[in-house]
Amino acid sequence: MPLSLILNERVIARSRVGELPNLPPSVAIVYPVEGGPFEVEKVRTFGQRWFGKNRACYVVDLSDHRRQASVTKTPLTCKDGGHRFQATIDIGFRVHDPALVVARNVRDALTVVYGYLTDRIRLQAAQFAITEAMRAQLAVNQELGREIRLPEGVTIYYCKVQMEPDAAAARHIQELAEARRRAALGVHVHEARRSVTYSDEDIEDIRAAGRRRRQAEERAVLAGTQLDFESLIREHLVRHPEETVPALEILAKVREAEATQHEIRDQRHAEMVRYLIDQGVVREVDLPGLRQGVLGPSAPGTGVAGVLERPDAGQPASFTSGAAPRGPDYSASAPASAQIGGPVQWGGSTPAPAAAPPSGLIPVYIVLDTSPAAAVCVTDLGNALRSVQTLLANSPDVAAAVRLSVITYADGADVVLPLTEVSWRTGVPGLSTAPGCRYRPVLRRLLDLVQLETERLKEQVPRVLRPVVFFLAVGQAEDDAEWPAAHAELMAHKYFPHIVACGIGPGRERAVQRIASRPELGVVAVEGADPAQSAVQFSVLLQETLLHLGRSAIAGQMELRLQCPQGLRPVGEEQ
Repeated sequence: MPLSLILNERVIARSRVGELPNLPPSVAIVYPVEGGPFEVEKVRTFGQRWFGKNRACYVVDLSDHRRQASVTKTPLTCKDGGHRFQATIDIGFRVHDPALVVARNVRDALTVVYGYLTDRIRLQAAQFAITEAMRAQLAVNQELGREIRLPEGVTIYYCKVQMEPDAAAARHIQELAEARRRAALGVHVHEARRSVTYSDEDIEDIRAAGRRRRQAEERAVLAGTQLDFESLIREHLVRHPEETVPALEILAKVREAEATQHEIRDQRHAEMVRYLIDQGVVREVDLPGLRQGVLGPSAPGTGVAGVLERPDAGQPASFTSGAAPRGPDYSASAPASAQIGGPVQWGGSTPAPAAAPPSGLIPVYIVLDTSPAAAVCVTDLGNALRSVQTLLANSPDVAAAVRLSVITYADGADVVLPLTEVSWRTGVPGLSTAPGCRYRPVLRRLLDLVQLETERLKEQVPRVLRPVVFFLAVGQAEDDAEWPAAHAELMAHKYFPHIVACGIGPGRERAVQRIASRPELGVVAVEGADPAQSAVQFSVLLQETLLHLGRSAIAGQMELRLQCPQGLRPVGEEQ
């Protein structure tokens, strides 16, 4: 509450001073003088007391006053500008010039005193870090540890300030101290582990050297010995030359048997694939190119053996070629078509497979809706993933140029298949529905993955093309007001992906238009289409587009071409 040093709000007669309530023992009588300064009463004579009893005056309190206060309204910002001190002030003050107090109408002495002190404390606090509270307190007390006369006629004769960080800053300092303790402990733990690791490595080096020495001795002994069938016959003839004719007959029979086995195996493979296709066990849409490769003229790598013998088994994909390696490239040095994603076309022929090693690598993310609305087609979406695996495993040249990841979303987002090169050994994730349907979590997860995994791929291969996302939308988004901001942030990143959006639920056209990175990259199911059948058509679209993307990436380019199957249509196109 305010502390007034002028005890009467209005001028009163000198004779009525004693009537003032709670009159302190030490007061000063101040008379206003017309045309001149205020006059302070000194010693009064009898005549002055008699004739001046009706003279108007003010009564000023001359007592010593002590107060304690906490500085809360004025922020005491420290040197870094991000943290604050809190201060407790113990002050003593009195009036040294009653005329000035009246002249300046000091009704609240606390405002005058605290205003001066908080200004001085604030200037001192700004010179110290938040961890230097004691130094700041010492500097403030040194500056204020003297008698201070204020121009309002008030003297501060005592001032002591206690400063410490506020609650937020105190937590910050405590966390810093704890972090330093953990860091110091971590150094000792690291040194101990390092010593153990070096010791283990030394022992392993000794063992490896012993293994290499023994292997070298074994190779030296077996260097001139071959253990194949022809070598065994040759060794037999050296020892038994009289059996030359029977040995040659045996060798001829072995060659004939091998040729017969190859013919039988190829014939059985072809018959089995024909039977599976004719019986509908294997759908042609699940294995693009299978019927042409088995039943028609076979291109290299697309025949029966290429389909059923898993040509990638045991042979890691290669990213090197005889040409001089090029430096890492994402989009700046790519051709014009690669920089903008290339022309997006509906229909058209698929480029022929390239036999050369890939000169470009493209990350692909398949984002599938597993909300309750997708329950009717979740089985077909699982089949679509298996079809994609079969497609890439049967096309090792395309698989070598593509890195595939699968993400599902409902109320949250889960990476069910991390970014990998797909082969027969790749495990196909199972799909199941979950409550909710929100786009924002999966868009945020895409932003994190695209940034981290693109940088990682650029460290592994000479050339990385812009990522492509296949986004399937079935249910209505529950966060329709939130996900556009996450989508805008993803598209503003320097590694922003091309997003192919497909909607197979009712009323999905507007969402597809907003999700697709370009209008021509959005497709929706035709009116009244069954969601399960639309999921099958999405599988066809996915496989055809992946095949074309991979073959364009082999040539170091990105040509994003959509072939819209029956049952799907480009967004915005009238039915």
